[in-house]
Amino acid sequence: MAVANGIPAGLLFASLLGSMLGLGWHALFGRRLWQLPLYWLGGILGFWGGLVGSSLTGLAVYRVGTVPVLEGSSGALFVLGLVWLVTTPAEPPRVRRPRRRSRRGADGSTGKG
Repeated sequence: MAVANGIPAGLLFASLLGSMLGLGWHALFGRRLWQLPLYWLGGILGFWGGLVGSSLTGLAVYRVGTVPVLEGSSGALFVLGLVWLVTTPAEPPRVRRPRRRSRRGADGSTGKG
């Protein structure tokens, strides 16, 4: 009798899907390289959180093997949205500079030289 050692296939598949969501999120919304590992981990942890939430509620709309894909994806997208809100730098306020008005004569000249 053989005993299986290693990572369960469902957990590995969930980690792969979470990685794909996190890296895709960075490709779309990432601005800095230091955000990449945060989005990657956010995708994986969010997907696992969706798995836990699905198993606690007993709901699974679409499953691939033992992995509830829709619930895991929604958990990952939720966490990725939170990570995006926290890590995205705020835009600096735009300063409106007053226009310089030059004094021009009736003929359009500035009167200099």
